[in-house]
Amino acid sequence: MPQVYFVSVVYLVLASCLLLVDKYGPSMLFLINLQSFYRSRKQYPVIFIILGVVVAASLVLFPMEPGPMVLGDFIPAFTTLVVVFYFLKAYNSRTDAVVSFNDAKRNALGYVSLGVATLHFLFPSIVLI
Repeated sequence: MPQVYFVSVVYLVLASCLLLVDKYGPSMLFLINLQSFYRSRKQYPVIFIILGVVVAASLVLFPMEPGPMVLGDFIPAFTTLVVVFYFLKAYNSRTDAVVSFNDAKRNALGYVSLGVATLHFLFPSIVLI
C-alpha cells in the first residue's frame, strides 16, 4: 500500500533527525527546532511511539506490491521497531542528568534508520528481507 510506504519513509527520516540532532544540530538548525517541538509537550513522544508501532505493523501486514503477503517490508519494519524501543527507553528514563553528546549508539541508530529510509524510498519494489 503506497500510503504506508510513504508514512514509513517519513517516520524513519524524522526518527533519524531526532537521533542525529546532537551531532548535526549546530550546522542544521531545523533539527534543533524539530527536537524542541518534539519535547514541547508530554504527549508528543507518546504519539510518536504509538505511531511507530502502527507503522511497523502496517509495513508487515501491507507490503508494497511485489513483496510477500505477510512479511512484506521486514527490514524497514524491524528498524522502525528498534527506533520505537529506543525512544520508549529514552522516554521511560527521563532524568535531568547531563546527556552525553555524540552518543555512538544513538548516532549509529540514526544512520541506520536514515539508510533504511533512503533504500526504502529509492527502491520501493525491491523486497528487503
